[in-house]
Formats: sequence, structure tokens, C-alpha cells
Amino acid sequence: MMNRILLITGILILTIKTHAQPLLPQGLSWEPVAALTDEFNSDALDRTKWDNFHPTWKGRSPSFFVKENVWVANGNLCLKSTVARADQKGNWVAASCVTSTTKAMKAGYYSEARILCPTLSMTGAYWFQGNYSEIDVIENFGAPTGPKYQGHETHYKSNLHYFKNGWKQDISMPWEADIIHPACNLAYHVYGVWWKDERTIVFYLDGKAVHTSLAGGDFSEPMYMFFDMEVFDWGVG
Repeated sequence: MMNRILLITGILILTIKTHAQPLLPQGLSWEPVAALTDEFNSDALDRTKWDNFHPTWKGRSPSFFVKENVWVANGNLCLKSTVARADQKGNWVAASCVTSTTKAMKAGYYSEARILCPTLSMTGAYWFQGNYSEIDVIENFGAPTGPKYQGHETHYKSNLHYFKNGWKQDISMPWEADIIHPACNLAYHVYGVWWKDERTIVFYLDGKAVHTSLAGGDFSEPMYMFFDMEVFDWGVG
């Protein structure tokens, strides 16, 4: 069962005792944002904070998001993907997505989540999006089958998108590095992001800054938080 589930323990908080947050100027401190903070210790998804679907998107073909593939258990937010059609025709993968109920992520915020990615040729993704900007904290592959991506379960994959002039003119800032050890599907890791300012995004792995990306435009709008599993049939598998 574990290799079919993306398990996310609820460390979606701006202040956490086990890992160091970015340093702030003297006199300032980190404070939690309630709308994005959850330990998932209850027996059900807190519907005041989270939806078990995407508000505007059904999922990437040949997959589609299914509400029933999201649940909470043993201090974990759980997402899974299942086979909806055995003949693998049409949209045959039932995937999953969790969305914050509000666009609570803003410039200046730091967020992190402790995640075990799925052992599947799909991504385990943790990301934020507004109307024209997107922060992909991770889009990690737990078990890619495409030859080009063999061994990428140890790759940290992030991206930024700025598409104020439409998706066809999207300015993408992908980054990846072979730095996740043990692999993302074998152990929980804490993935973090500091939206430092309108152009500067800093990514973290297990409490350490590992990369700084410069956005292709001003990231000046509030964003939803997302966790999902997606099919990338362009080469991953």
C-alpha cells in the first residue's frame, strides 16, 4: 500500500522546531499562518483549510483527480493514484489533489512540508499557484520508467512559472539536482520554500537552502497551496 500513496505529514507551517527557517533581521520572527498550518492529527481532512480537489483543473490527461483518493490517517495526509480503466484507454489513471481553501500564500512567507513521494512513474508534487504565477517546490518522480529518467528518484526538481501574458508565453525557471538521499520514495524529507520577495524564491531540503531561483516576472499575487500526483507522459513513464 505504501508504494501507492503520497504521504504528507502536516508540517505545513512557518515555524518549526526541528529545522531552521531562513534568518531574519534582528527584531523579526516567524509566525505561523493558520490557513496553511496542519499536523493532520485528526481522523478527517479539515475542510475549513483544505479541499480534496483542484478548484479549476480536472488533472493532466490521461489522469484525473478523484476526491476519494484523499484521506487522513496516523498523522499523515494521504494521496493515492489507482487504475480507473484496465484497458489504459482515455483518462485511465485516477489521481488525487489537495488544495488550500484560500489563497493564503504570500510574498515573504516560508513554507515546508514533510513528504514521502510515491513509488510510481508519477510525480509527488508540492506547489503554489495564483492567476499568473506558480511555485513548484517539488515535482519529484518516485519510480520513473522512461530510460532518460532512470535514477531520478534522488533528484530534487523545482520550477517557477510566470504566465501573465498567457501560458503559451510562460517564462519557466526549472532547476534540479541529485541531492535527495535516501531517495524521495524511500524516506520522508522536509521540502521548503521561502518566497523571499517578488523575484526571489529560495528552496530548502531538510532545513538547508539548496537553490535560489529568480522569477521571470513579479510574483506579487497570493497563491493557493497544492499537493497532488500527476502523470507526465512526455518521458517519465
